Amino acid sequence: MQWKDEYSVGVAEIDDQHKGIVDLFTVINAAIEAREGWSDVFFKLEQLRDHARFHFAVEESLMRMHGYSKLAEHIELHKHFLSKLDQLQMTTLSRQVTMNTINYLRNWYAEHMQTQDRDFVRYIIDSGKVNLTQLPGA
Repeated sequence: MQWKDEYSVGVAEIDDQHKGIVDLFTVINAAIEAREGWSDVFFKLEQLRDHARFHFAVEESLMRMHGYSKLAEHIELHKHFLSKLDQLQMTTLSRQVTMNTINYLRNWYAEHMQTQDRDFVRYIIDSGKVNLTQLPGA
């Protein structure tokens, strides 16, 4: 998975965190294609989980601070991603992780950035609570 401008939500800090997660998907893809051992893939998934948890905590804190009305729904989406990641990580203990499984998470995350995250950022920008650093997709 490579970063695309269309993933940008227009706030540098959030975009930088998203880029870090996208980079980790690339690292995991390479590990699977190289048929690295389960412990290597497990560790890379652990890095993804740590980065995602931090990023989700930042987003959820911003949502709380700005009274975002879809906070509960957004938290559930984050929990879903982390739950799927947990399942994937446990899979590495019993069998080889496939690209299909990684593709599911990668596609979920790409859609999440372009829809739910962009919706939240538009909310805080429209309410004058944060400055836009760049126009998404520009």
